[in-house]
Amino acid sequence: MPKKRLDYLDMAKGVGIFLVVLGHIEYLSESAMRWIYSFHMPLFFVIGGILAYQKEPESPYMLKAQWRRRAKGILIPYASFSIMMLTMRVFELIFQPERITGGELLRQLVEAITGYGIHTLWFLPTYFLSGILFSLLLFRLRGRTGKHWRTGLGVLLSAALAIGLSKVFGVQEYTNRQESLLWYVGMDLLIVFLRVLAVQPFFWFGWLYARLREQGQTKGRLMILGLLLLLAGGYLSLYNPALDLHYLYLQPWHYVAAAASSFGLLHLVRALPVSRVLSYLGRNSLVIMCTHAGMFVLYYVSLGMFFVRKLVPMADPVFYGSIAIMACVAEVPIIWICNRYFKYLLGRS
Repeated sequence: MPKKRLDYLDMAKGVGIFLVVLGHIEYLSESAMRWIYSFHMPLFFVIGGILAYQKEPESPYMLKAQWRRRAKGILIPYASFSIMMLTMRVFELIFQPERITGGELLRQLVEAITGYGIHTLWFLPTYFLSGILFSLLLFRLRGRTGKHWRTGLGVLLSAALAIGLSKVFGVQEYTNRQESLLWYVGMDLLIVFLRVLAVQPFFWFGWLYARLREQGQTKGRLMILGLLLLLAGGYLSLYNPALDLHYLYLQPWHYVAAAASSFGLLHLVRALPVSRVLSYLGRNSLVIMCTHAGMFVLYYVSLGMFFVRKLVPMADPVFYGSIAIMACVAEVPIIWICNRYFKYLLGRS
């Protein structure tokens, strides 16, 4: 992949992870939450589809090698950060038992083992398994006439199945149920399976985007079209309930809003000069994803900013944006420590 293309993907991931942090601030307005949630997680799967187009395997050996690399780069961080979060919860149970019960700790252990994921860690098993499924579908259809439309039909059917089964089994009410531990194991595995099916269209959108991108466009057209698509995605998000792939709050029209906003953002970052800040956030989005909420970085930054707000009054948009910016700044030493001393926790040699 050419360097410029890597830069624009890093920048898109940088914007995406900033929106993930911003979206986890509890006090945002409903309209802002709907717009952010309409595409901030789908964007990462769309980028996965772009990478799938660039690295499409041509032989079973290449396919298996690709799966091994993905397992190392995704599942090792998932296991590492899951263990760290569970360890933190054990200390909470010992020293602050009012914050967590033994039953809740056991539930989180089950969530980690099944791949359901503790907090934002849900993304990693879903990204790994859905990427494998999509690459397998592409590999099986290689060389066939109308491959992209056959792939599209397959992913749309899988999404329809996921939405249908989520209604049948009532997974959206999962967090409100009080059942046996075995029931939670079964539901966790079912939800992981449904997530993998539900995100397949986003991979396909990215694959199509990469295929059409090769035709090339001027920066001016990219900028104008990107802004129009973002406006369209934002408008559509206002008339949809909030999308949340974690809990499978998902409707068919969510895919349209997510595609419009994701394509709009990708167009914009292709037209803009390379941003070292956004590229840095994008390259380290995995660490930020795993630590900003589950390890209370955002929580403590928010407490500090509420104190600052008492001294320096500021409008809500400025206040919330400042929290997200300061949370990303607070991530810098964590990123440096992980990259400098604990690369193996990230699946890197």
